[in-house]
Amino acid sequence: MSEPIDPAADTGASGFQGVTRRVLERMPMPGSNQELVLTEVTYPPGGVAPLHAHPVGGIVYILEGVAESAYGSDAPRRYSAGASLQDRTDVPHTLFRNCDPERPLRFLTICALEPGQSYVIEV
Repeated sequence: MSEPIDPAADTGASGFQGVTRRVLERMPMPGSNQELVLTEVTYPPGGVAPLHAHPVGGIVYILEGVAESAYGSDAPRRYSAGASLQDRTDVPHTLFRNCDPERPLRFLTICALEPGQSYVIEV
């Protein structure tokens, strides 16, 4: 069974060792039961996410560092500071890592969630 990950907590116990997440903003979306959520995420040097999925689409904007990401059987792609990518809902996120063994990776995620819904689910 999949375990939801609290987007506002350090998730070291769930396999995202050393990754920190800080919710910067939650804004209700008028006419909807969803809210826009802006989260700052920091991966430690060389940090790698376990296999996971996203229940909704989102935007990732790289603030510092270089990330490598892949979905399903797609080839990995690299994203540097100033680049953005879209998290997909149709296939598992098979690779996400900080490419730098010495410096942290920092990025923002923006998505629309129902209150209490997690953006990341381990599979």
